[in-house]
Amino acid sequence: MPTPTERVRDAVSDIQGWLSTSPNPGEAVVRQTIVLRLLQAAGFDIWNPAEVVPEEKNDTGKFPDFLIRAGKGKFALEIKGMGITLGAVQFQQAATYAVNEGTRWAIVTNGRVWIVIDEHLPGKWEARVALRVELAQKGDTFADDLATLLDVATWQADAFAKAVQVVGERQRQRRDEARIHKEKRPVVEATQEEFSIATFEKAAAAAVQMGRITEAERDVLLDKSDPLPTPKPMSKSFLFTYRTRKCEAHVVFLHQSTGKSIWRMQPGSQCLSRDTPWPNFNARREQMVKDGILKQLDDARFEFVQPYDFETPSDAAAMVSANSVNGWDVWKDAKGRSAQDYRPKH
Repeated sequence: MPTPTERVRDAVSDIQGWLSTSPNPGEAVVRQTIVLRLLQAAGFDIWNPAEVVPEEKNDTGKFPDFLIRAGKGKFALEIKGMGITLGAVQFQQAATYAVNEGTRWAIVTNGRVWIVIDEHLPGKWEARVALRVELAQKGDTFADDLATLLDVATWQADAFAKAVQVVGERQRQRRDEARIHKEKRPVVEATQEEFSIATFEKAAAAAVQMGRITEAERDVLLDKSDPLPTPKPMSKSFLFTYRTRKCEAHVVFLHQSTGKSIWRMQPGSQCLSRDTPWPNFNARREQMVKDGILKQLDDARFEFVQPYDFETPSDAAAMVSANSVNGWDVWKDAKGRSAQDYRPKH
């Protein structure tokens, strides 16, 4: 059975084919032949109006093109014709739909460009663009990026923030590799010519020895660099809450089919800012502030600005309470049951 990525690749290939003869379709065509097809390829049930919800009137009397609801994940999807240049007006429109839906995520597309809006990002509407992928990307990179972002399993696990991070890392790696090819390939070619070296590969090795390029740059030029891994699918996920003093935190327990577990702190979760007797803990928290993972909310609390993964429930709970606690006991589900009830049996 084809994977979601393979299905999205096939759909993108067909879409690119007919776009060569119809380069500027309007909104209705983009909706039917591009957006719905790609949603279906990614695993969404486009025939289920409870999952792919068309034009549902919100509290402001507006009608978003689609609201997508899959498991714990949901986003607003705003569609425009391919001739429309997407900008602040469209970003604001989509973000407003997302807020009314109670989610931080919106996607705006004209079929050719797909833009992810993160309502948690501060600043003007343009500053809330978390990611942009375009049909004109080389090779299968657009299809692979879009498959990662639209994979229905990712939304069901409420793990979209991690998918955005993965695609962002891929894009940064591609930019770095493009820069290396532009700047360092001429260096190796000049070395090859200067010393009459038989092959480009041997010239690259010589350039490393001479300090003209780094080993990492050599690997990129010889196409030996390691690709970024794609996130492993999660077989189960559960949402828990921990309240202590003035703090309320939310964590998603992701239990992989491999047996490994992740406790993913959700943005907006709060933790106490008091000092502890443990220097390593204090230093770790300070580093999280420097890295932009935590921000000072008030004199007593920090707030998580982005998702953060912990290996154990107790580690996650300790960060919230600035104290040593049994995470299996303090994290509770919506019905008040502790995480102990969800503990994997070995």
